[in-house]
Amino acid sequence: MVQTAPSRAGEPRLLVVAGDVVGRRMAGPGMRALAVARSLAPHMSVTLALGVSGSDAVEVAAPGVTVTAYSSRQELELLVAASDVVFCQFIDTNVARIAVERNVRLIFDLYNALPVETVGAEVISGFRNAEGKDREYRELLKYFRFCAQAGSYFVASNERQRDYWLGYIMASGGLLPSSLDARPLDRIIGIVPFGSEEHEPVQSRHGLRGTHGIGDDDIVVLWAGGIWDWFDAETPIRAVAALAQEDPRYKLVFYGTVHPNATIGRPPAVERAQAVAAELGVLGTSVVFLDEWVPADERADYLLDADLAISAHKDSLETHYSFRTRILDHFWATLPSVVSRGDWFADYIERAGLGITTPIGDVQATADAIRSIADDPDHAAAIRERIAAIRDDWRWSATTAPLRDLILGPLRESPEPALLSEVAADTLPTAAPVPSGWRARVRRTRAWAVGAKLKRRVLSVVRPMR
Repeated sequence: MVQTAPSRAGEPRLLVVAGDVVGRRMAGPGMRALAVARSLAPHMSVTLALGVSGSDAVEVAAPGVTVTAYSSRQELELLVAASDVVFCQFIDTNVARIAVERNVRLIFDLYNALPVETVGAEVISGFRNAEGKDREYRELLKYFRFCAQAGSYFVASNERQRDYWLGYIMASGGLLPSSLDARPLDRIIGIVPFGSEEHEPVQSRHGLRGTHGIGDDDIVVLWAGGIWDWFDAETPIRAVAALAQEDPRYKLVFYGTVHPNATIGRPPAVERAQAVAAELGVLGTSVVFLDEWVPADERADYLLDADLAISAHKDSLETHYSFRTRILDHFWATLPSVVSRGDWFADYIERAGLGITTPIGDVQATADAIRSIADDPDHAAAIRERIAAIRDDWRWSATTAPLRDLILGPLRESPEPALLSEVAADTLPTAAPVPSGWRARVRRTRAWAVGAKLKRRVLSVVRPMR
């Protein structure tokens, strides 16, 4: 039996539908759902709904939040019916229709530009051939067109993403002259980026030093997340390999090689990165891959063992619209960053002096940037001081404040979304069986297992951000 948060007089009832595993080991989507629920709980009645296999409500510490698991579409419908507002990234389209019929406000979390990310993926829903990838991509677009029609409000991570999604919503018919009603931009789609922990990072043990061949005097460069298709792990590997020839104390550590969701597991990009390290003769010595996914509540043990953090990506459309959530861990641990240029965070880091940005794919520039921070304690200290000055801006309480204010105020008076009856059935996603990819992430939910015969797929899992 599903359980919702007790209603409090005069306060809205918010349902946060988690889009990925929530528990000790979780990636970006799960961490975000939990953090949003925690941050908004002091201001409204909040229920966090877990429907993805591998989630564990017992492992979730969320004071003030009622955490409940659902195992069928019908149970999710009950949760929605008992709410005033639903915050989600993916949701069953039939459940969304019920929400609209009951005037439950749907807020779609568009914190990553998933269509842009997917169009450049090596594999889409298990398909590598152009025909299969194009077909599956069109299915994904159908879902987001549905979101544009059903949503009362939307959130993105930065200005670039907001412009992208606003164009998408308008082109999908989600904004009509009758529904615009002179609303300002932030009453249509707001900016609610990923955040960092409210508390300071505390190290309970050494996650890196003293293990994996890493000593107290080594210079540790940390890659704080997974290696996905759009990332460039090769450039940092080559840069550190070159530095290690001069000084063997340089160590590059990857600590997110196996995703906590078994369906995703180990991305092919990890194997390619390991092959480069092996080719250079530094695998397991100067370049270390931890064959695990660090539990969320143990991240500080690893972050605080590092001297600086690094993130590198390819030159792609995904890069332009991305928001690298892992950078928030850099800030949380006050770690100077070395990052590739081209994305929003690179511009922010360069403008605020929070690290060093380098040309995409430039091994020498990357090595020089790492060395300049490692060899100059005063330079590193100055960067850390500047990071300390901006950290409060990125606490979850700060990043979710616009969402809180919207739910407590204007959302109650906002126009109803466009009539979903106007959306033709053939424009909605179908339920063709596929072996992997974003659809397979949907199929790993318990709700899918129960409702597999339904024609509308349960859309409740998103890509692995961290």
